[in-house]
Amino acid sequence: MSRPPACGPFVLLVHGAHHGAWCWEAVTERLGEAGLRSYAMDLPLSSFTDDTEAVREAVREGARHGPVLLVAHSYGGLPVSAGGHAAARLVYVAARMPMPGESAARLTPRWNDPAFHQSVQTGPDGTVTLLPTARAALYSTTPVRYAEHASTLWRPMRSRVPHTPLDDPAWLTVPSAYVVCAADRTVLPKAQRACAARATTRVELDCDHSPFYSAPDPLAQFLASQAALVTHG
Repeated sequence: MSRPPACGPFVLLVHGAHHGAWCWEAVTERLGEAGLRSYAMDLPLSSFTDDTEAVREAVREGARHGPVLLVAHSYGGLPVSAGGHAAARLVYVAARMPMPGESAARLTPRWNDPAFHQSVQTGPDGTVTLLPTARAALYSTTPVRYAEHASTLWRPMRSRVPHTPLDDPAWLTVPSAYVVCAADRTVLPKAQRACAARATTRVELDCDHSPFYSAPDPLAQFLASQAALVTHG
């Protein structure tokens, strides 16, 4: 991570399962046009513990540049909740936002659209990959060229949604916002709305599970509005 002069908010973006920093490119471009500094990190996807420590370290580094607006997509909401306590503000995008004492793994059947489970494959060594059918669920309102490109970049992962509850998720003490993806075919919108009710503020976008492709303009505008709250207190 390069070190620009410290002034104003620093937007740190965390991807979800099977993705990488590459999925945020359209959003970081728009944030830059709005005068905001941002950085999209890669989770190791080697274990939940590794992912959490990567988030914690990225927030520590980001805080050297300014107050951190920490943005999590989907699975990324779990390591952000576990490791994002030093951020100035959180934004969950169709993301897991666990209650204290709640086992996220036990809630998975009520989190994902049941059809999406058929698009996930676990190998003999425990590595999880996506099947081609996942593309329709993840990018149902995304322009075809972006969906095709993204599906060539999917990453295998060994990280798991944890069974062990978080005692002190970051959103309990850090102001938060939630972006509900109302046309999501991967994560049930009603499950997202249940999480959104815990956030300080919330917004709904009429898009699929991947608003960084299907709704980059309204998503970037919302993130900029949240960054302004970091700037002004």
